[in-house]
Amino acid sequence: MKNTKVIPLIFGILILISCKQNVEKKAELITENPTELIAETVLDTLNADNYNVLFFHPTESEFNELLKEYGEETGLYEVDSDFGFYASKVYDSLSKTDFQVEFVTEKIIKYSTNNGTKYFDRFKNVEHPYGIIFNKVNCDPNIKFGVMADIGIFQEFNEYNKNCK
Repeated sequence: MKNTKVIPLIFGILILISCKQNVEKKAELITENPTELIAETVLDTLNADNYNVLFFHPTESEFNELLKEYGEETGLYEVDSDFGFYASKVYDSLSKTDFQVEFVTEKIIKYSTNNGTKYFDRFKNVEHPYGIIFNKVNCDPNIKFGVMADIGIFQEFNEYNKNCK
C-alpha cells in the first residue's frame, strides 16, 4: 500500500524537476543587457505594444528582497510611496482618455521597435526597479528609469508624443 503512494510522489517530483530545467533553459536565452533582443521566451511576459504608458515596479516579494538587501534606512519605502503616488495621479488622468495606461510587474516586457521585437527584462535591471515606458505604434518606445513627479511624467509623455509621428 505504501509503494502505491510513493510511486506517484516520485513521478510528480520528476515532472517538477523536468519542468524547472526547461524553464531554466528558456531563461538562459535572455542576455545580460535588459533591452537586448532574445530569440524566445515562455516566461512572465507582457506585450507593451497594446499600451501607451506602462509603469513598471517591483512586486511585493521583490520589494521585500530589496529591503533585505539594502535595508530600510535606504529610503526604499519613500521611493515606493512616491512612485505609487505620482504614477497613480498620471494613471487617473490618462485613463480618462484614449491612451492605454497600466501598472505592470511582469518579468519580461516585449515591445516592437523599428529594428524588430525586443524584450526588457526587469530582473536584469536591478539598479532601476521603478520606471516608465512610453510607447506608440510606429515609434521606438522610450524607457525612463526611476521616480518622476507627475508634472515630469506628463512633460516626458508630451515630448515623446510630439517627437513620434
